[in-house]
Amino acid sequence: MKKHRKYLMIYIIVVIIIVILILIFSKTNDSTKVLNYNEIEKDNILQNKVEITNELNNEVNNEINNNVVNNNINNALSENITKENKKYNDANMQEEIEENLQNEGNVETKKWGNNVAFIGDSRTQGFLMYTGQKDVVDYTYIGLMVDTAITKEFVKTSNGDKVTILEDMKNKDIDTVYIMLGVNELGWAYSNVFINKYEELIDKIKEIKPNSKIYLQSIIPVTKEKSERDDIYNNVRIKEYNSLIKKLADKKGIKYLDISGALADKEGNLPKSASTDGIHINKEYCKKWLKYIQENS
Repeated sequence: MKKHRKYLMIYIIVVIIIVILILIFSKTNDSTKVLNYNEIEKDNILQNKVEITNELNNEVNNEINNNVVNNNINNALSENITKENKKYNDANMQEEIEENLQNEGNVETKKWGNNVAFIGDSRTQGFLMYTGQKDVVDYTYIGLMVDTAITKEFVKTSNGDKVTILEDMKNKDIDTVYIMLGVNELGWAYSNVFINKYEELIDKIKEIKPNSKIYLQSIIPVTKEKSERDDIYNNVRIKEYNSLIKKLADKKGIKYLDISGALADKEGNLPKSASTDGIHINKEYCKKWLKYIQENS
């Protein structure tokens, strides 16, 4: 009986060991499956990331290609538009030049040569430039005044020396002199000093060229905006000086040219459209100035 129990116990122990082994084996397989499953999932995720990255790269490349194509198209269009605009502008410019030449050709103008001299400041410089007076004797200088017109050595001679207007005039066959001075002298304390110096200049020209015709031009007004904000360069002061210049012309028996009346508006101001700085005259109004001189001298 005891022997039988001993065998039974051994049998039970063996069965228990087998069961334990089976359970251990089952867990090992499950773990392996889980690991395999995780590896598979990891591979799938990596593959998906790679696919997504490739798709994004493709989209970016497509976008870049599209942008390049669009930029090339836009550049080509812009280039064509620029060329067309240039052609249009060149054509308009040429048309304007031809129209101006035609209009100028319809106006009978006096032919001025080196027998005609102009004495003046930067305003007269602009006048000679804009109206193309290349053959006249140019006695203009920026900031020139009635006193420096007598004393300043700025006229270049053929040998390169610089002399005064009067010294140079002695050696030239000048029979007509146009003078416009006064705007730079508006700040002088005494207007009688201005007019006395002006008279001295005229007398010295007559001594050198007694048979010459001298024309005194009025000072051109400034714009309303310039006049209202400036205590010196204003139209009240300019009118005062022009009155003195006209009296001087009458006294000396020479002609006074009222350029100011030819260019000013109804209120006596230089139109705003005639100047960018309120003082110096643009090309359009220089032509009006020229026309007035030619019709009245």
